[in-house]
Amino acid sequence: GGGGRSMRAPASTLCCLAACCCGPAAAFAPQLAPRHGRQCRVARLVAAEPAAVAAQKPAGGPPIPGGGGGPPPGGGGGPPKGGPPERTAVQKALDTLFELAFKVLYATEPDLRLDSYKNLQVLWVRALLASSGQLDDPVAYQLLPPASRWLVSPAVAPLWAPVLPKLEWIAQRTSFLDSTLDAWIDGLKASGVSPAEAQVVLLGAGYDTRALRYSGDQAPAFYEVDLPVVTRAKGVLSSRYAAATGVRQPAMLPLDLMTCASGAPALEALAPLGLDRSRPTLVVFEAVLFYLSPPAKAALLREAAALLAEGHPASELALTDNLAPFLRSADRKDADDYFGGSLGLQLRQHETLWGGAIQFARAGAKSGE
Repeated sequence: GGGGRSMRAPASTLCCLAACCCGPAAAFAPQLAPRHGRQCRVARLVAAEPAAVAAQKPAGGPPIPGGGGGPPPGGGGGPPKGGPPERTAVQKALDTLFELAFKVLYATEPDLRLDSYKNLQVLWVRALLASSGQLDDPVAYQLLPPASRWLVSPAVAPLWAPVLPKLEWIAQRTSFLDSTLDAWIDGLKASGVSPAEAQVVLLGAGYDTRALRYSGDQAPAFYEVDLPVVTRAKGVLSSRYAAATGVRQPAMLPLDLMTCASGAPALEALAPLGLDRSRPTLVVFEAVLFYLSPPAKAALLREAAALLAEGHPASELALTDNLAPFLRSADRKDADDYFGGSLGLQLRQHETLWGGAIQFARAGAKSGE
């Protein structure tokens, strides 16, 4: 245990964490179903939805508790200006509690107070899931403050068993994207392309550990894009970890992705950092589109689609995200229509959560393009 430390502290902290950390998804997820193996075949969750419930779905958007997809009547894909659904009074109260707990967790790490506590919640969850054996991420725990990370250590992790089901969506999206990245790298090798010649772009990277986990002489180059305050704090963590382990750090671009709505490019802005559009590139969206207005979301997706269409034939897009108001359906045909029509891409893999509120997709340029 914690050398006599009270268990009430981790209990209150992680309960707040479980309620807050899932980001906007927590605001509309009716209930997470059990995992179906490491690959998290989330499409089965959709298939199990009763036909009667499906027939009563509103027009679209994320599911509402007890029902299928669709925002409250009159909604248009989130609040009027886009972004995640409004948080309830209980969720806001838990946000406040965790903000207080954050000050304790990072009492010995003043540099990391550059960033909001909300952006660090998922990192703690990844560490907890890894300590619980539900996620393959040995790096997350190492990025936490040494003085307080015992709260999610393997020795303490069993205490959090009751909250783990609430964190399933993070495990599912991580597993999907990791398996997609693995398959993409294997495909490059099979076609005679060295992964060292490839690139991975993580849009809205937050505290994603993928760049550090996949680092190596023959690994792709990683590029991360996020808000300036996030990249500054993430840079502190990455630098420390790289100094201790010798891994290669990702290139980071501080950028507010909402500016894409007014024509500011995101992927093009990575060129000065070394991104080469002629090389095989995997563009990753992981729970970032929730936070963007529909115009910003559409512009960013179009820019990614253009890179795939104009760049290396092995370039692909992978996402675990919300695509409302453009795609709210769990139906593969609707997904094919959106990716093939609006984006001009070929959808290669498609799964969903919560009636289509969350889309898990892998896509590439259409054959011959």
